[in-house]
Amino acid sequence: MAGFLHSHPGHRARQVRWVVPLAAMLTLAVLVTLAVQYQVSDQAVGTEFFRAHKTISHTGELLRRGTAIGAAVLLVLVLAVAGWAFRVTHRIVRPVHTMHRALDALVAGDLGVRVELDRTDEFREVAEALNRLADEFATTLAKVHELVDRIAAQTRATYDQTPLAVVVEELDRTMEFFRLEPRRTIREGDG
Repeated sequence: MAGFLHSHPGHRARQVRWVVPLAAMLTLAVLVTLAVQYQVSDQAVGTEFFRAHKTISHTGELLRRGTAIGAAVLLVLVLAVAGWAFRVTHRIVRPVHTMHRALDALVAGDLGVRVELDRTDEFREVAEALNRLADEFATTLAKVHELVDRIAAQTRATYDQTPLAVVVEELDRTMEFFRLEPRRTIREGDG
């Protein structure tokens, strides 16, 4: 099931929440269809029995065998649809999880993080937009860091204990939260 279920427990739980009700509804629909088919077939068999004078046991056996084969085919169909649904949800959840990890790193102040997805759809467009946002933010933040450093140097040289020096010192400490670290790429297949 490695290709069907996501490795992250939270995303795997979402996948299961989406697919299991779908499979249950399909199974219920199949069982109702079989029950209706059985009732209609049973009536038709009864009519046929009296017309052709066949034995009840032979006709009943034909009916049971046909129902069992129909149930087996429908069960295989339901399992195939459930497998397909797991695969589709995995293809949706995996890039979302990758971008979520990148956003968590950005929130933690790591501006070197970038996302790399192995696809050519809307998820890749969103990942590229996220990378551009991180680039722009890192560039702007580098300029702010430089400006704060220049102001801090000038303030220390002229006004050692003024309120402006205190504000600049606080701004400098606040800016340390954002780390302009080397680029780090989070790929779609990674954890």
